[in-house]
Amino acid sequence: MKVKLDDLKEILSSNIKKYRKLKGLSQEKLGLISGIDRSYMSEIERCIANPSIEAILRISNALEVTPEDLLKGIKKR
Repeated sequence: MKVKLDDLKEILSSNIKKYRKLKGLSQEKLGLISGIDRSYMSEIERCIANPSIEAILRISNALEVTPEDLLKGIKKR
């Protein structure tokens, strides 16, 4: 199975936004909870940044979901 980086970033971005909004959090508040700068959080959500595994884990913990939840929706090719 091949997954393109852009597809992965788009899914991650979409899921972070979805869970953040479900929690009623702003990017700034999510950044404070996760220890990630708000501007970097914005870059992740706009598919500009390429977050590390550590960043994905910190975001998932802050959103109270699993890292797998943030990557759900990847299409197999």
